[in-house]
Amino acid sequence: MKTHRLIYLSIMLLMLIPACREGAERNGAGDSKRLPGKAVLPAWDLPEVPDVAGAYITAPPTSTPSPKIEKGPPLIIVRRDTLNGIAVRAPEIIRARDDLPSIGGRENPAPSFRALSYVSTNNYIGVNFDNDIFNNTDYYYTNGIKIEYTSPVFAWSPLSFAMLPYRRSSMNYHGMNIVQNMYTPTNPDVAEVMAEDRPFAAYLYLGHSRNTLDVERSYRQFSELVIGLIGPGSLGGFVQAQIHSIEPRGWDNQIENDLVLNYTATFEKGIVHTNGFDLNGFGTMQAGTLYDNAGGGLRIRAGKLNPYFAMPGLAKPDSHEGKHGYKWQYGIFAKAKVKLVLYNATLQGGMFNRTSSYTIPAGDIERVLLEAGAGIYVAYKQLGLTLEQYYLSPEFRNAHHFRWGHINITYCF
Repeated sequence: MKTHRLIYLSIMLLMLIPACREGAERNGAGDSKRLPGKAVLPAWDLPEVPDVAGAYITAPPTSTPSPKIEKGPPLIIVRRDTLNGIAVRAPEIIRARDDLPSIGGRENPAPSFRALSYVSTNNYIGVNFDNDIFNNTDYYYTNGIKIEYTSPVFAWSPLSFAMLPYRRSSMNYHGMNIVQNMYTPTNPDVAEVMAEDRPFAAYLYLGHSRNTLDVERSYRQFSELVIGLIGPGSLGGFVQAQIHSIEPRGWDNQIENDLVLNYTATFEKGIVHTNGFDLNGFGTMQAGTLYDNAGGGLRIRAGKLNPYFAMPGLAKPDSHEGKHGYKWQYGIFAKAKVKLVLYNATLQGGMFNRTSSYTIPAGDIERVLLEAGAGIYVAYKQLGLTLEQYYLSPEFRNAHHFRWGHINITYCF
């Protein structure tokens, strides 16, 4: 492994870490009580709204003038109609009145009830690096990068309609990400096809995700739709050549160009929660042209950490989720999963283009895999760092057990 490869990864990390800055002071939004001179904003304890089924509600932008406050109980005016809980728009008016207002031009005699879903006002930028250089190897899953941006603006994306609905009280995080992953055989410097070894493969895709947290029920639900390309068009060979002093010679034999269209769904439930320790069970599935599999496992955490089902690790202090968050966080975690594999395009080639020069036969694919990971997490205010070591059992006949390292840096603003 060459020194300049480490230098390259270090430079990329330094360029992509956003500057840590303090969140601007704003009026508190976590208290549903109406205070003199302050706006009534949606609270984390889910205030009542008039006749709105499954509405998403976000706090008005900070640049918007504070709404007029009148006497009476607080009511949040939003559009009546929603579709499967998909976001409609932020409330334009917040009033406190004794009488129920009209919505959509019609009088509303129905009593108020609690809205189901809220979109978090927190924004996140995350950078993820995967590489086997941390284990002094250079084969199989050899490099991966993921850049993700989570923002309430993505709740209005047309792709939000494809995300899994959740019809109970929850806080939701919508995001977009771009991913490039690369795979090579045990010796990437040989131009000839290496029989019974992993084929060269790379993919590049754009994803849309929704992360749903229900703190009352200790439940998390995640869904993601990705679309992209596997094959030479993903530029995997080009990128790997830039970070190696000896250019890998086998990329001419990589999996050919084909469509990547995949859907991921994950469901997680808390089992044990004490001060400083969590134990959760989870199940996950992937379906599409890239991966088809299903599995389940356990996740544990220990340390001084924000509640797992209340926020995704970080939150602004003045947001709904962050008003009771820790300034410093630190802890360890581990997870293990058993996975049933039906299809893997990085081994078997794309579903539509069958012209790849070399693929792994279906009969040589290992159908039951063990995945595991363990690491440490450190965060200060709105900046978090994760270091993790992954393990994967052999994916095909005569394959090796494999390990790689993972680094994540996330900033909340």
